[in-house]
Amino acid sequence: MTNRILKVDRVRSAEEAAALEDLGVDIVGVDLSADPRFDDDRTVSVQQAAEIRQVLHDSRLVAAMDLHTEPDEIVRLAQLLGADMVQPITIVVPPYPVRIALREAGLEIVYAGLEISHDDDPGWVFGRHDDTPDLGAALFQVDVLPEYEKSWDFLRTESPRYPEEFQLEDLVGFGRERPLVAGLDLTPGNVAEIATRLSTLQGLSLTLAGNPTRDDVRFHTLDAALEVLPAARRALLPTG
Repeated sequence: MTNRILKVDRVRSAEEAAALEDLGVDIVGVDLSADPRFDDDRTVSVQQAAEIRQVLHDSRLVAAMDLHTEPDEIVRLAQLLGADMVQPITIVVPPYPVRIALREAGLEIVYAGLEISHDDDPGWVFGRHDDTPDLGAALFQVDVLPEYEKSWDFLRTESPRYPEEFQLEDLVGFGRERPLVAGLDLTPGNVAEIATRLSTLQGLSLTLAGNPTRDDVRFHTLDAALEVLPAARRALLPTG
């Protein structure tokens, strides 16, 4: 059995990337375009992204970028910095010509930017993706209940009081249906339970950021991420 995935997005330097890989991060994400959810300094240039790629030995690199530009330019940029995968900055499905160009270049897509709120109907979360052919999806990534600071506690203990709305069992079911990583309020104290209860998922994700532009956004500061990652890596090791 292989290790489950640990993914960290919005890495901004080679030094951060090297430290994260040493902590067992499998997928390192970089933002080539500004993320409207944050007003910080974590958008990187192509040169900075290439420098991050150079220090990675085993971790894969995913480039978050605008996927609504010219297909050839998207492929050129991804290949220039040595990305293994790309992902949209916001919750979008890239146009068909872009998906085809990426597939022909051997570049898979991480469908990130999906947020699941407490009152979401589970049937709507992946509706657009399920209706789209040739997605070229390597992975799906969701942030779960970002409107709650303690999202895991709410999902585990409060959501059952609202049976018509999103439940822990829905997230477990999503993990059976598709390759999925999820972001929650990961801490050294809860990550082992989260990894165990969400064993159908391929892994967990964290987003590095500061200065959010909305109140209902999930993120970790770099210091908080460095604190939780050792426990996360242990929790995601195979058990059998």
